[in-house]
Amino acid sequence: MRGLAGLVSWAALSCSVLPDTASDVPLAPLSCASDAECNSGYCLIPFGVCSQTGGELTRLLFEVTPPASDPVYGGARFLTIMDLNAAELGGVLERGIEPGWIELNVRPRVPVSGSVAAAPDQGACLSSARSTLPVTLTFTPRERLFGLPAPSYDLSTRLDPATGEYAFQGSLPPGNYDVYMRPETALSSEGCVAIPQIFHNRQIGNSFPPLKQPAPASLELTFQGEDNHEGWVVDVVHPVTGEVLSNRVRLSAANRDPVTNTLRAKLYYSYSGEQPEPMDGSAEPIMRDADELVRLTPPAGGPAAGTVFLARSGILGSSGQGQLGDVFQFGSPVSFQSWVWPQHGADVPVPATVSFAARDLDAVAAGVSTSFNRSATVDERGQIRLSLLPGRYRVRVTPPGVAEASSGLLAAFESDVTVWPNDRGDSPVQGGHVLQVPDALSLVGRLVTDAGALPLAGVEVRATAAVSIEDPCPVAPVGQSPLRCDQGLAPVLRKALALDLFVPRTRNASSQADGSFVLEGLDCGQCQPGAGGRFDLSVRPTPDLHLPWLVRRGYNLFEPGALQFPLRVPRPVARAMRLTYGDPTPPPGADPSLGGVVPPGLASALVRVYALIDEESKVVTDANVVDPCATLSKPMPGQHCVQSVLQVAELRSGNDGEFLLLLPPHVD
Repeated sequence: MRGLAGLVSWAALSCSVLPDTASDVPLAPLSCASDAECNSGYCLIPFGVCSQTGGELTRLLFEVTPPASDPVYGGARFLTIMDLNAAELGGVLERGIEPGWIELNVRPRVPVSGSVAAAPDQGACLSSARSTLPVTLTFTPRERLFGLPAPSYDLSTRLDPATGEYAFQGSLPPGNYDVYMRPETALSSEGCVAIPQIFHNRQIGNSFPPLKQPAPASLELTFQGEDNHEGWVVDVVHPVTGEVLSNRVRLSAANRDPVTNTLRAKLYYSYSGEQPEPMDGSAEPIMRDADELVRLTPPAGGPAAGTVFLARSGILGSSGQGQLGDVFQFGSPVSFQSWVWPQHGADVPVPATVSFAARDLDAVAAGVSTSFNRSATVDERGQIRLSLLPGRYRVRVTPPGVAEASSGLLAAFESDVTVWPNDRGDSPVQGGHVLQVPDALSLVGRLVTDAGALPLAGVEVRATAAVSIEDPCPVAPVGQSPLRCDQGLAPVLRKALALDLFVPRTRNASSQADGSFVLEGLDCGQCQPGAGGRFDLSVRPTPDLHLPWLVRRGYNLFEPGALQFPLRVPRPVARAMRLTYGDPTPPPGADPSLGGVVPPGLASALVRVYALIDEESKVVTDANVVDPCATLSKPMPGQHCVQSVLQVAELRSGNDGEFLLLLPPHVD
């Protein structure tokens, strides 16, 4: 094991041989006053920058964050997917925009108000003559399903004294949202079936249609077994987001049928599937069936047990009833002890956090998905000790980061551990195990210009977790059978079964005078060829260099040669853009032949630009591909969807709202 780690470390560093600096080669000009001054491409006159023609990055997601102090736009992020070619042509032909410029318009926040009408069978939830429910609404941009950390916005209803009804009001950036509605807990009473609901893909634009609940579905579960399982909670959750979609039933002796002596729980739930937005607010919403998850959560402070997840379709009969075996058996816990030491050097404590996630528990019935997680911190002796259920676990060890490390840098990594059952029942310690933390890897390289091969100094190089990996299945350790892997599993189940991907920590560095850089402290994941720990590498020149970002995707440190050094930063595909705010539509009665109104520029806004990545890990160029892959409505054969996003630029708008967008000609 130690020998393999040394070989891997050497392999990761072997690609760092630096060529001689060609400092005597003249740099092809990146600044210009005419096309003749550019060796190829053309001169973008407004900014005096040589630009390549074309490029694959034409359909992009723009994230605009205005200054927080802005009284109208501050405190929100505005998301816009734009086809640059179409926007340039449309702006020139329809809006009278100056040729060569592309307008990125930030619409004002849209007033959002309304109420949530009770479903026909929710009369017991209403008081007096009201027809609406007290609820809290969470508006989440659909772009969150791309993996973008977009913020959510909460609005709550208040009682309107004038109407006697509950209503909400606020303002949101325009866009498409998934709206999660949670009834107030005060509604919980005998006969009141008020349950959470997700309204998918609702557009916030000129108007906002009312949120009308469909009648909930019901599911009655019968459990076999004599134990009353007191304290366990049963509910239904969304298979992608994990949000609760039902009432919650806490099991106790009161749930046991006195005649049949069986344990029963009745749930009312809302479907999680995507549904079209009603064109008419009076129309009944159309709900699409999807595979929600029935969740059974053990009581806090009770015996060690995992959380059980069952696909609703697998237990629900045509009558709305399902019968379950005894899914509450987990075996006797074992006191597990392990040393945590560096893989190389002296056996000294590593001040790390160690997390265990069960992949397969011995006592759980076949076909039952369970989530059981525990974590511990290494003590001053270098030990962890915690209570675990018998089974096989994925273990992740996270040592201190670059800033916190007091000695040599160590890598976060994952491995597998088997906890053997305790047949004697006296809770002995299973000890003698050692988790050996490998050295962190380093990536050594050099940055030069594509034209002239001159070194680039003071440029940030950043390694972040890869946003899209073609094979997300875990790799089994050498000599062991393949691990369970089903890429069709819903995200909640993938995480429950410890099949979620390893996410290495972000690392960055700056290039030196000769263009050389060293990225230290890189995590290796499973730390073997073909396993996790993939990075997206981005080179981020400062705006004054008139160079684009250089982006390399899915780089594996165990695959030497995947990156060719020196890294050559190409000439940009440059776009002159103007960030504006306000409504660009013509005022009432205006001559349409004169085009729309060009709003003023939005100054000092942070603009992040992302490429869209599809389910095949390719850059999206098709203007029709906008739906996220994480939705429950599966795409038709041959239909593509957006899996994730990859940042390709970041800048700030000037005082007049103008900015120079420098894009890489392609993303590798």
